[in-house]
Amino acid sequence: ADTGSMPISNAEREYIVGGVVDDLRNDGRGRLDYRQITIDLGVVPQSSGSARVRLGIIPRETTDVIVAVKADIGTPPKDNPTHGRIQCAVELSAIADVDYMGRGGDTLGVELARALERSLTGQTTGGMGSLADAVAGERGADARVSKHGPGAALDMSTLGIQRGKTCWLLRCDGVVLTSDGSVLDALSVATKCALADAKIPKVTAVAGPDADDPAELELDDDPAACTRLDVSGVPLIVTCVGVGESRHVVDATGDEEHAGRDDPSLSIAVDKRGRVRAAMSTGDGGGGLDLGRMRAMTKTARECGAQLAEAIDNYLLTAKSGVRTLADEIDEAERAEASDPPDA
Repeated sequence: ADTGSMPISNAEREYIVGGVVDDLRNDGRGRLDYRQITIDLGVVPQSSGSARVRLGIIPRETTDVIVAVKADIGTPPKDNPTHGRIQCAVELSAIADVDYMGRGGDTLGVELARALERSLTGQTTGGMGSLADAVAGERGADARVSKHGPGAALDMSTLGIQRGKTCWLLRCDGVVLTSDGSVLDALSVATKCALADAKIPKVTAVAGPDADDPAELELDDDPAACTRLDVSGVPLIVTCVGVGESRHVVDATGDEEHAGRDDPSLSIAVDKRGRVRAAMSTGDGGGGLDLGRMRAMTKTARECGAQLAEAIDNYLLTAKSGVRTLADEIDEAERAEASDPPDA
């Protein structure tokens, strides 16, 4: 899906494609390099957990998103009466791009929210199920449909309260503040970090007139009594944008997405082990996605996704609410290694 920004001229497109072919993009990156990722936790105090993620550091050339998670009491899915639920919604600020005004922004917001939900719930239907199976290398597999049970990235059973009656409903609301490409990928990182930042209150069922049918729930808002979500299984989405006949890039800028508008793109949700959890064809390019190119993009997504997931997980192990970048984590690791005395 096109995520906005001004169109480019044919000369600019040729310049961008030539740089991708030579593995030297406009901003100096290689084809498989990410921009600097800045993460800010706890940015929405009224939420259960939140995160702000920025791709890039140059003003007017960054993708800036916020995801807030709110834990509400809801009704568990019928297929899994002891499990919780998760829902995603995305709002695109018209300030970020004029293309986000009106129905264009609403339609893209729905597409982004559905893609996030598929990555979190393991839910694929119809053609998406077939594509996910093909990308994962499964032949002859049926489309998988999950109602937040097996295949979900979170252990949804930890969010159940009363069997068949109440559960925790996690609402993941994303806002796109600025857009310079790779919006879905940025939202994916922000969603994982917001879920990691979330604090789930302790809830107790209080017996009503019928002791066998508790009618009320008591919430303990003491932070010490809250629980955290295990997000180690939450995948990250890597979008491989085709640029030119046989090349693709990760973390594409807005100009690169426009340069690849006639080429296919593929968004793949990958966990830290490199396993494919969901796949979505996101390009507008005509002619479809041939098997050879799909395999090349899948290989890239698995490798880059596993590396990014490991970096994010390491960051979340030590991060507290506040601004830090993955570069900070790398710098600290290098300093620690340099300070270790050499082996005798």
